Amino acid sequence: MDTYLVTCSACGAENRIPAEMEGKRGRCGSCRAPLPPLFRRPQQLSERSFDAFLADYPGPVLAEFWAPW
Repeated sequence: MDTYLVTCSACGAENRIPAEMEGKRGRCGSCRAPLPPLFRRPQQLSERSFDAFLADYPGPVLAEFWAPW
């Protein structure tokens, strides 16, 4: 089973997150503060979902824009 480390912004503890929890919020095992959702694969967003995703996601976001022409 693949796992990833997510650092808690409140206490700095590293939390091991299973890969199948992708996109779901968890809680820090040390201080119980909410953790940001983990995304290990690119998320395809539309012009309708882009602003909502940015508003809800607490961490940095790398955006790549593409057009078929």
